[in-house]
Amino acid sequence: MGYRNRPTAASQFAPADLLQGILLVSSFGFWAVMLGLMPVLLFRVWLVG
Repeated sequence: MGYRNRPTAASQFAPADLLQGILLVSSFGFWAVMLGLMPVLLFRVWLVG
């Protein structure tokens, strides 16, 4: 866990780009979960109805 003089890949990116990437990944994960659960929820509602 030694410190390096060369900049790492994470520190080369600007904080705004890093934040935008995190938002993009989180939103993609959110939509993936929503689209994955939607058929299950619709099927459950259809079974109950």
